[in-house]
Amino acid sequence: MAAVRLGKMHLRWCDSCDVPLLEQRSCCRCSGETRDVKLTPPGDARPAFEHDIEKLRAQIDRQYGAGCGDVAVPKGRLVLLNKAPDLDRMDEVIIGGRVIGAARYDIVGGDKFLPRPRTAVAMEPAITRGWVRVDDGAAEAIRKRKASTLSVGVTECSPGIQPGDDIVVLDMEGRTVSVGVSKISSDEMKERKRGTAVKTRWVAIDTDRNPLARQGATWNDALEANADVIERRVSEAIRFIKKTVEKHDLPVAVSYSGGKDSLATLLLVLASGATPKMLFVDTGLEFEETVHNVRETARKYSLDLIVEGAGDAFWKNVGVFGPPAKDFRWCCKTCKLGPATRLIQRNFPEGVLSFIGQRAYESENRARKGPLWRNPWTPNQLGASPIQKWTALHVWLYLFGKQASHNVLYERGFERIGCFLCPSTDLAELRLAKKYHASYSRWEEVLRSFSESRGRPQEWLRYNLWRWRKVPRTVLNSVGLDGIADARSDAEGDVPASPVFRWTEPYSPCVVGMSMEGVFSSSLDMKRVANILNAMGPVTISPDGRIAEVDNLTVFSEGAVMIRARDVEALRSKAARLQEAVLKAMECAGCGICVGRCSNHALTLDGRIEIDESRCDHCGMCFGPCPVVAFREDQLDI
Repeated sequence: MAAVRLGKMHLRWCDSCDVPLLEQRSCCRCSGETRDVKLTPPGDARPAFEHDIEKLRAQIDRQYGAGCGDVAVPKGRLVLLNKAPDLDRMDEVIIGGRVIGAARYDIVGGDKFLPRPRTAVAMEPAITRGWVRVDDGAAEAIRKRKASTLSVGVTECSPGIQPGDDIVVLDMEGRTVSVGVSKISSDEMKERKRGTAVKTRWVAIDTDRNPLARQGATWNDALEANADVIERRVSEAIRFIKKTVEKHDLPVAVSYSGGKDSLATLLLVLASGATPKMLFVDTGLEFEETVHNVRETARKYSLDLIVEGAGDAFWKNVGVFGPPAKDFRWCCKTCKLGPATRLIQRNFPEGVLSFIGQRAYESENRARKGPLWRNPWTPNQLGASPIQKWTALHVWLYLFGKQASHNVLYERGFERIGCFLCPSTDLAELRLAKKYHASYSRWEEVLRSFSESRGRPQEWLRYNLWRWRKVPRTVLNSVGLDGIADARSDAEGDVPASPVFRWTEPYSPCVVGMSMEGVFSSSLDMKRVANILNAMGPVTISPDGRIAEVDNLTVFSEGAVMIRARDVEALRSKAARLQEAVLKAMECAGCGICVGRCSNHALTLDGRIEIDESRCDHCGMCFGPCPVVAFREDQLDI
């Protein structure tokens, strides 16, 4: 997977204090020099909590034998995790300022630990599983040419090795030669004398024979070592907040999600002297722990908490749209965007300055944004992020220093906080969601019913392939479904087809102006269409209700359309407005975004939008951004 750079790599290490540092070339604790830590970009390292550490040790023990976990991850050492690109989830494990290996979740094989040579060296006295011994000739070839281990060079191996296992290759004296992945089983290694036995990942060259023996440190030590940089970052953030508040005469709020970034943002806004409202959008898919954190945080800091909920919007719409996916996140419009728009319109009709815990290191979309922006979906909201250039470790050190009560889910293995069934979640966290969320069994039943109705193969459920509308070929290949067409959740048959509008080229009839005809690909619900057409002007409806006319535009229930305008440009503009009106009428999911844009309060929401003709002045403001018409994931920050 390609590495993605989203900002400067800030992580450094003080070997004297054995603590991570951010940005600084000298340690605030001992004044000693620091060094760069080599990480895979974007380099957004975070602390490993005790749950993460115990899970890591247990996995290493399963692969290499009892006691190896304690050797590889010694007690008393600070451990960092750095998320690296992979098919599902992979975290580089950093101890002592070096990557000792990677904790990877394989879609088929589950949890794995991929050790680096220095870790394998440390485990040599304890290793009883996952090893292969080679003769002197093979060891020399591997060390000099970084060659893979050939079957002919294997003298013995531990039992139970299977293809795909992570292996430590030892020489005749029991010293680490390399680490890699097995290509054949241990039985085949004993029988075969041709072909590759272990494909080399890393070769052990000039490796410290006692690489992990250190005194250790605490997070309080790390706080002391990073005192200057955290103080500087906090001062910069507070100046940004004060300047932004002074420049914009708007009520101040913090969009709070229950996650670490929004908590840090809230504390910074409070430190600036402001008393913000706390805004929380309850998607209806939140963890109980998150809702509890939101309410406890508001109580602790004596803040007004404004909540807008989506209710059961997700469960009402999943039967219409099908499972959401990484490339089809319809759930955001019904469960997040709509409630957010309603919250802002109801409580801040003149606008609001909302501080948001957005960071550039989270995604390419967020990296492209500046610290101040307006969201087209929520036009009354001015968004601002005082931690835009902070890494996760900046955030955690700040929270540790403030002794802030963070969401307990972080200490249970969750890397991010959000909806329990979010398709952007990796499989490793979905397993945790199944353990901690009461509605996960309901979700599994929805998936099972959908799978049966569409004839999906059993792997679609087993490996959670619902997370893609079009499953990537690399993922299909990894689960053994490459070339099987019905493993893909293609658009055809998954969701109702949108009414497609096709039209003729404009022409000039024997009257003033231009005309053209068009047709929608399906018949229309004329009661709904005629109502929404009020956004374009006063609507006339035929006695039988099968024809609607507005502003020289005639729509028939069968889908046929006739349009007249003064010139080609006006004709095309009118056609585009018509198509948008029909999509809104036929596919409205009740998100309520357009309701918030109507200054006359002419739009009501009862499952789907409806225009009150007595209030509508046909201004067309409800034709603004609409997820049904155009949905962009990079505009979801609220």
